[in-house]
Amino acid sequence: MLDVVLPPGYDPAAPTRYPVLYLNDGQDLRRLRLPATLRQLYRQRQLTPFVLVAVHAHQRIQEYGTAAQPDYLGRGSRAGQYTEFVLHELLAHIQQHYHATSDPNQTVYAGFSLGGLTAFDFVWHHPEVATRAGAFSGSFWWRRRAIEDGYTDADRIMHRLVRARAAHPDHRFWLQTGTLDETNDRNHNGIIDSIEDTLDLMAVLVRQGLPDSRIRYVEVVGGRHNQNTWGHLMPDFLHWAFGTLGTRPPLPVLQVDKAQLTSPWNIRQRLNRQRHLGSKFFSQYLAASVLSVSSMSSSHRPAAGQYNAYYDTYISLVPEGTDPLVQLQQQPEQLRHLIGPLTDEQAHFAYAPGKWSIKEMLVHIIDTERIFAYRALRIARGDQQPLAGFDQDEYVPNSGANDRSLESILKEYDTVRAATLSLFESFQAAAYDRMGVASGFPVSVRALAYILPGHEAHHLHILQERYLPHLPA
Repeated sequence: MLDVVLPPGYDPAAPTRYPVLYLNDGQDLRRLRLPATLRQLYRQRQLTPFVLVAVHAHQRIQEYGTAAQPDYLGRGSRAGQYTEFVLHELLAHIQQHYHATSDPNQTVYAGFSLGGLTAFDFVWHHPEVATRAGAFSGSFWWRRRAIEDGYTDADRIMHRLVRARAAHPDHRFWLQTGTLDETNDRNHNGIIDSIEDTLDLMAVLVRQGLPDSRIRYVEVVGGRHNQNTWGHLMPDFLHWAFGTLGTRPPLPVLQVDKAQLTSPWNIRQRLNRQRHLGSKFFSQYLAASVLSVSSMSSSHRPAAGQYNAYYDTYISLVPEGTDPLVQLQQQPEQLRHLIGPLTDEQAHFAYAPGKWSIKEMLVHIIDTERIFAYRALRIARGDQQPLAGFDQDEYVPNSGANDRSLESILKEYDTVRAATLSLFESFQAAAYDRMGVASGFPVSVRALAYILPGHEAHHLHILQERYLPHLPA
């Protein structure tokens, strides 16, 4: 069984054949929310059109694994046959009937768990037909000996297969783990096996000649071994595989129950250990791809007496259990993916007479952030002088926003956000509950940390509801 998903404007007679993604566990397309994700990314012009071939699993515990050998329990006994089917039947069928490319550099293979292991194994051994693979929570623990039978790390099958041959010059891999993928920890070093096996595999890849810049590793704090987490990560993977030149990958947003984040280790410390170091630049590269919860000291919500009730709406837009600094970290990517595709002319659009243009709204967000961050600084330092308010309706007309390029406004936004995050992350725990007076009302540093992302979330909602659906062409 196959699901074949064709891109918008698909033309079977197009002069150039389409890139193609072969995906294991194709029966899970809707559980992964993949059709909706594709619609959104195409609408936002994030993706180059490609053909998606989702292969339904039949006996996945036998069909998936490594083609060279089954594991110690005999699982994966038909993985070799499945690989032969893909190699000699499936690819030819799709190329013949769906105008898909045979260019290995435009052919991507991906999967989840055991399906991710299978995709990786296929691309590692067959770069003549596909050079790129994605593995969501890949089962790189696949081993030839049981733990109780004297297992060592040398028994991991995929690691052994990688060590047996050099990397292809065009190989590229997208690898993902979640800190709640599992609880197993074979060697009791505080790192769950799924993460350790993946990090070890990456180190072997680099030793086999693969530049670390050709590996994208995404580790999700709070991510689980299920379709919900993988579905949230799909935009990042799809952008890595087929992203439109000049666009950025959408940032996944996971609602994380921080009470379940039991991992005591820090990724930078782990990646600095020689055991996982593929090259001196390895940890620097990987650190940029880690999605994690920030270290805001004591992130419980502000009490009612710590802010003017006017700001209840904004604070309510920071979901329960969410660290507001994490929301601040995520919002620039969200904003870029809503605003980035717009032309300067479209950014002049206002949804009704007398309303701000999109550019003016963005500058308002920036101005407000600067003022509220300044208030937080004064109060955190113990300054008890009452702080004056400001009239947003006076600020906006004097901002000159509509005379600026959209890109210049977005660059300023990024600069201000980086400064805000740096400021709040510098505060000690005691600073968050210090009180001051602003606009005639008491306010705490903690409340300001919540108001800022809530204020932006409010405007992003208005942008999506009132601006973007009515943009002129």
